[in-house]
Amino acid sequence: MSIELLLPWRGVAAALVVALAWAGLFRLLRRGDLAGLGAGIGLAVGWAVALGLVTGTPRQLPERLPALVIGGALVGLVLALAGRRGVATALLAVLGLAGAAWWLAGGPLTMPDLHRTMVVLLALAALGAAGLLALRGPVGAAAAMALLAAGLWLFGPPGPWVLLALAGLAAALGALPVGGWGVAAALPVAIGLAALAAGPVLARGGTADWLVAAAPFAALWLGPALGGRIGGRAGEPIGWALAGLLPLMFVWLLHRSH
Repeated sequence: MSIELLLPWRGVAAALVVALAWAGLFRLLRRGDLAGLGAGIGLAVGWAVALGLVTGTPRQLPERLPALVIGGALVGLVLALAGRRGVATALLAVLGLAGAAWWLAGGPLTMPDLHRTMVVLLALAALGAAGLLALRGPVGAAAAMALLAAGLWLFGPPGPWVLLALAGLAAALGALPVGGWGVAAALPVAIGLAALAAGPVLARGGTADWLVAAAPFAALWLGPALGGRIGGRAGEPIGWALAGLLPLMFVWLLHRSH
């Protein structure tokens, strides 16, 4: 096997290894608050390795993603080290989401630019908040990233989107030993999930892009409710699958009709 065939996957491998190492180390040190950051740290490293750069003056949309998640991981680390909850935590999380939305929207610096991008800014911040409120642990993050990876592979635009989603999946799987998440652990993953889902919508904006972006959030928000109605031990995974796959089925039907 040629080494060139493996190079595109180095970001996925880095995300898995870093997440496992971070989560395992701090579990051994009995610092569960810091161990939970394994997925966010792994995601940041994986994306940086996959794209091969972290730049403060990105020219294309994917180039904005590594710095975005690195910033989210740093905010999560501050929250974890502070160990506080309540208003201060909520305020810092909101600032992190707002900063991520501003950066992904192009970093507007003048009032005309802010007015022009205000709808996009608010939508991106709301998408990040939806992820933050719904992500409760690495299992949900892995399911969301897997759905997004499947949708991007089948219907996404050209570019590194699929590999970035797989790196997100690997980072979540690496953090599986940790268990439940608080705000600090969920924040960088929520920012990354929102950015990755919104990227093709901002770049191309087709109907398929909107539906693919909806799949992970449908699973996160509707999956538990559907699982509760189904009941039983298999109810929850079935509910998640039904909720997440429904938007992708619509995309498939849309493609078949054309």
